[in-house]
Amino acid sequence: MKPSKYNYIIQDDNDSVFFNGISETFFRVSNKNRDCCEAIIDNPDANYKDFKNFIDLIKDYGFVLNDNIDEGDVIKSKYESLRRPDLYEIMILPTYQCNLRCWYCTQEHDDQWISEDSVKKIKKRIESVLKRDEINQLHIAWFGGEPLLCYDIIKDINKWAQELCGELNKSFVSSITTNATLLDKDKIESLRILGVNHYQITIDGDRETHDKIKVLGIRSAFDISVSNIAEIAKHTQCTLRFNYTKENLKPNNIIKDIKERIPENIRKNINFFIYKVWQEASDKINHNEIIRLAHLARQIGIRPQFQTLGICYADFDNFDCVFPNGKIGKCDNANPQSKHVNGIIESNGTLSWENEVNYSLYNIFDERINAHECMNCKYLPVCWGPCPMRREEMMEIHHKIICPYGSNKDNEIQKLILNQCLNLRNFIMTAQFSRE
Repeated sequence: MKPSKYNYIIQDDNDSVFFNGISETFFRVSNKNRDCCEAIIDNPDANYKDFKNFIDLIKDYGFVLNDNIDEGDVIKSKYESLRRPDLYEIMILPTYQCNLRCWYCTQEHDDQWISEDSVKKIKKRIESVLKRDEINQLHIAWFGGEPLLCYDIIKDINKWAQELCGELNKSFVSSITTNATLLDKDKIESLRILGVNHYQITIDGDRETHDKIKVLGIRSAFDISVSNIAEIAKHTQCTLRFNYTKENLKPNNIIKDIKERIPENIRKNINFFIYKVWQEASDKINHNEIIRLAHLARQIGIRPQFQTLGICYADFDNFDCVFPNGKIGKCDNANPQSKHVNGIIESNGTLSWENEVNYSLYNIFDERINAHECMNCKYLPVCWGPCPMRREEMMEIHHKIICPYGSNKDNEIQKLILNQCLNLRNFIMTAQFSRE
């Protein structure tokens, strides 16, 4: 037997976390037992007699391997699976307009609206991809701007797609990222019937703070959004995303305001995604308050989640992003007037590109993108390299892929690994050691 090359040991307060990057499982040991545990994993054959049960368990989770296993092949297989070759995902931004103006938003809210001609072409594109034998799932993701400003378009496309998937025997789901202020009970029910099985809805702190950022005149945007979340969560999964800064990080107030408005029996359908506003520096945040907020959320029956590593949906085998001007790109953060958004849907549903698209950029293992630094990195199975748009920029400037984390790589990636552990997924045990 041999240890995995992708075991990471990270100190977390009084414990050490042992995390395997391929299986994405972890366990904890006290810091005083850390060296002993590491020695056992590094020499499994020599320690097997004394620690058989422990080694058998961690072998099941990839920390220890048979000598004949090539982890390079395992990683490639995992990556191809993550790229979802059986799925067609299309993200549609029907408008850049929004009924709110949040200060941290990355968009300029240009007065752009998707046209009837673009809607027809989107349907043709979906139909052409779904007729491929290898595709058995369709996911329509609605984004913006505020997509519910185009509620009738959402209903039209979803109803059409749902019927088409039924005819072709393909599965269909849909999701919406929205501020939820334009929803009501009837719309929520209508969208549920039309396949919307997930919402992402943002709050910006407690009620008082939220309503200073999302201003709706005499009405409380917080009350409207959270009451709609309570209605959604009766039947549908909902991610309640809290965008935090040092100013709005008030755990007691936030949880109190959520608890008062969302009944206990439906909180199990809500994920509480705790996410730092991108403009805020990490060193300004009291991270103990983040942990306390997660603990309080868990106490009232809402699952806390944190930003983790993984591939971007732009890396999927079959992903299109349709912008309000009808053009196609691979990243919703791209400017629709930029070179990154140069695709056009033809009348038969195929795509053509104004400039040549380097499809190899969407596969980190493609030798043409010169990603040797990634291939030799111990964090490859949790990081997967920079996002495709950054890869494109790197290839233009450096003619190779370079690490986006630079000299701070260990610190930044290990923070994200600990975030993944905080999500309470794939926890094995708290290890205790004794010879048998």
